[in-house]
Amino acid sequence: MISLRYPLLLLVAVPLLIWAWRVIYRWGIPSSRPSSVLARYSSHWLPVLLALVLGLAAAGPEWRSSIRGMAPVVDFAVVLDGSSSMRILDQPNEDRWHAARRTLAQFVLRRPDDRFALILFSAHPVTLSPLTSDHLRLLRMLARLDIDSRDDGTAIGSALMTAVRRLEDSPARSRVILLITDGVQNRGRVTPLEAAEEAQRNGIRIHAVALGVNGESLVPLEGGGFARLRVEVDHATLQQVAHLTGGESFSAEDPAGLEHSLASVDQLETTLLPVDSPTEGRPLARWCLLAAALLVLPLATDLAFKRGKPKPDWVEEP
Repeated sequence: MISLRYPLLLLVAVPLLIWAWRVIYRWGIPSSRPSSVLARYSSHWLPVLLALVLGLAAAGPEWRSSIRGMAPVVDFAVVLDGSSSMRILDQPNEDRWHAARRTLAQFVLRRPDDRFALILFSAHPVTLSPLTSDHLRLLRMLARLDIDSRDDGTAIGSALMTAVRRLEDSPARSRVILLITDGVQNRGRVTPLEAAEEAQRNGIRIHAVALGVNGESLVPLEGGGFARLRVEVDHATLQQVAHLTGGESFSAEDPAGLEHSLASVDQLETTLLPVDSPTEGRPLARWCLLAAALLVLPLATDLAFKRGKPKPDWVEEP
């Protein structure tokens, strides 16, 4: 199927077509007294076709084709905690932040037919990627992502509400928010339950994964050494948020528990529903420009041969 990226630019072809039809190319290819039928038709139609092809090229034609048969099956909005507590070491060689990004990348790779949006939050939520089926780009973004300690805090409710906004207009029949956090809400004006109610009204499920355990944990310092940080995980609220929307709540005390939790979410979201398949567009403008070059060629060749020669007697003066 052919579509136009900038259909309004087709209007550019209108004055070109009018000019090409009224100002017949008389000198390069005869028109008033054509020597043949081919010359008569080419003098009228070559400039018109040239104007039409150039206008079509400006409109950005694309050939759109389906990427995969029945995808996307599920649209996910991943809500990832980026507060400073995610630097806590649950294992000697890996903190929560690296474990979360690693397991999320594995989760994305296991679901090649789904689309993902990525929201990072601390004191405020930030949409790093809208819904996309470009998993390679999403994985590169996860690999480069880092925590900014200048905007610290945990605004779970605001982050969930942002995720709802990313999914509410999705055409997919199965829409899911995947929340990964290790704290208690201490920033933001929207509570997690208010965001969960909004998700419920939009038919969006929330799966919540709580990282770590309540109590003191070790956090590595930039200059070396460790500090003890006390963190509380609001398991009760996360359970209410998940169950209110028909989702599940998981508790992950270490990276292995996080992997198990995301594997459980992967098994839960196995809906095989037929939905409109996503499409990708292949630009056709270069072919239009190639056609324009072929149309210009006979005109330019004829002009080159007759350059500097006097006009024939039959050519009417303006």
